[in-house]
Amino acid sequence: MRTQPVILAAFFVVLAAYPTSANEAGSRRPFRGTLHTIPGTIETEDYDEGKPGEAYYDLDEKNHGVDYRGATHVDIEKRDDASGGHGIGWTKAGEWVAYSVIVKESGTYNIEFILSAVGKGGSFHLEFDGKDVTGPIAVPNTGSFQKLGKVTKKNIPLQAGKYVMKMVMDSNGASGYVADIDLIEFVKSPR
Repeated sequence: MRTQPVILAAFFVVLAAYPTSANEAGSRRPFRGTLHTIPGTIETEDYDEGKPGEAYYDLDEKNHGVDYRGATHVDIEKRDDASGGHGIGWTKAGEWVAYSVIVKESGTYNIEFILSAVGKGGSFHLEFDGKDVTGPIAVPNTGSFQKLGKVTKKNIPLQAGKYVMKMVMDSNGASGYVADIDLIEFVKSPR
């Protein structure tokens, strides 16, 4: 009879070592403790807080932009034309940033991206809890990294709930980068 408590204790230790949902991950937590709400706007520079490999992945450890949020590998640029005064830039294929989000209402959404590229841009996609929900999003030539444009991905079905959304860079464009990205806006599609 003395072995049962030991076995149960070992069972609970093993369970505690594994996350219980896709939304749990080591040091990753919502930016400033608040989930991004969908429908709504997400400033790309406000990705989750946490370690590289959990909150973001960047190929280069140096932030080539400004010190918007302390030590980070993600390249954050200051922009006078950006909605929040900042965006992410110098994005390369293979990089990603994660956002803790809550979808308030199930439905179909149009997703608008404000971004820029010189020459033909690269491509990227959005994932919700590891599932690609948008497919590839091609970045057009906006004429300059200093000139923002808009790309819309229409009729994306989303279910209500909490998710980890990742913006994943897939391919580089003519400049050697994917794009500079200011924001992501989720708008409920008209019925």
